[in-house]
Amino acid sequence: MPTSPPGRPFFLGVPSGRSLTISNLALVIGLCAVAGYMLLEMRREAGARADLTALSLATILTRDVARNIALYDQALLNVVDGLRIPAIRNAAPEVRDRSLFGGVGNVANFGGILALNAQGDIILSSRPGTIFNARDRDYFRVHAQHDDAGLFIGMPVRSRFSGVESLPLSRRLSNPDGSFAGVVGGVIQLEYFRQLFEAVGIRNDGTITLLSDDGTILMRHPSAPDLIGRNVGERHAVQRMKRARTVTFEGEAIHGEGLRRFTVAQVGDLPLRISIAMPLDGIYADWWRKAATLGLVVLVLCGGILALTQLLRRELKQRITAEARTAQVNVELQTLAITDPLTGLWNRRRFDLVLARDIRRAIRQALPLSLLMVDADCFKGFNDRYGHQRGDDALKLIAQSMAETLGGHNATLYRIGGEEFAVILPETDLAGAASVGARICAAVAARGEPHEINPHRVVTVSVGGADLASLAIADPGILFEAADACLYEAKSLGRNTVKMARPEAAVMRMAM
Repeated sequence: MPTSPPGRPFFLGVPSGRSLTISNLALVIGLCAVAGYMLLEMRREAGARADLTALSLATILTRDVARNIALYDQALLNVVDGLRIPAIRNAAPEVRDRSLFGGVGNVANFGGILALNAQGDIILSSRPGTIFNARDRDYFRVHAQHDDAGLFIGMPVRSRFSGVESLPLSRRLSNPDGSFAGVVGGVIQLEYFRQLFEAVGIRNDGTITLLSDDGTILMRHPSAPDLIGRNVGERHAVQRMKRARTVTFEGEAIHGEGLRRFTVAQVGDLPLRISIAMPLDGIYADWWRKAATLGLVVLVLCGGILALTQLLRRELKQRITAEARTAQVNVELQTLAITDPLTGLWNRRRFDLVLARDIRRAIRQALPLSLLMVDADCFKGFNDRYGHQRGDDALKLIAQSMAETLGGHNATLYRIGGEEFAVILPETDLAGAASVGARICAAVAARGEPHEINPHRVVTVSVGGADLASLAIADPGILFEAADACLYEAKSLGRNTVKMARPEAAVMRMAM
């Protein structure tokens, strides 16, 4: 039995003060690494939470804006379609206006609806008494020049209805031959967008911006009147916004300096986008506070570990003699730990010692010696099918079968790992070992323990064997490898089979 050199300390499970220092330094490094990883994960999670919150806000905003614009667009379409019906167009003004305008112009933050002729003059209005010419408006020129403009959303203007800043919406009127007949238009007051953006709230100096597809700022929160109508399409962030309906990225602020985390969503199918921009300092403000706290705690812990390391080093020097005695006791106790607790057989450690000892004895006395390797067939499938408790019971059954088979025989049994067993057969040649292996296979199979995964439908074992005479060198490792190779060959031959090392040895398959 190998022993540890005397005088080597084992205090607290370390062999020396130097090793203790190295291990504790490794602990400090590991603690710092774990703390760093945690901080990185916390930062990632903070960013993910901010992105999720921003995306939720953007979704809410785009749906609300799209719904209200769709409502107003439907009112415009009602006027366009109504003016094509002679009965409505020629009806009394009160009946005509009720049919065409339906009260939409009275909705809060919705401006009045009007119809313009091809010269830009008002021919119908949801607010009687309004008189002006709109030939100078961009929406009028767009519809006059393009018959496929659809719903056109113009740049913010001061409404000639109400005198407040508004976003114009318009549709083309066409003659039966398709020529330009005028425009039906109206406005949504920018106050609607301001109130909507304020309602959702934005923290940490974040901004909410409504932009057109060409990068014109239509509304911004917090309010910045001087930015309304400004085109920022050349900004890199705005260029990236155009690449997808919904996108999240980091980039330079649209207005001002510094990096922002942008979450951008398109408003339905409209040429509008809502951008939520958060400064990175705002997103990670809480994370920085937590990082500082955690970093301080880790520094204190690491300092404590290093201080304790120095104290323990001094303690180790004083306990070398006592620890050497303790180590000797531990070695003696370890010699007792040579039994497998599940099956009661000797374990792998005992196997290695006995095999080496018996080989030396066989060589010295010119006696034969054989080794059998025994392995449960399809045992993983057994565990998967019946559970590990039944698997343990099956291993006990195999061990008991082997013990009963070898009763009175000069042999020792071992469980050397998992479902693998070994039998050392002193003074036994290869033929005798093959006979023992066959009896073991038969004894295990005769138990009839059900095993549906096994081709034989019951628990079986495969056996491989070798003896010293079949080896070029009488070495425990080579003998083990030879028997183990035969075991795997027995497996490949169909299991419940014995295969011995000599090429001329017969393969014995047990009949079921």
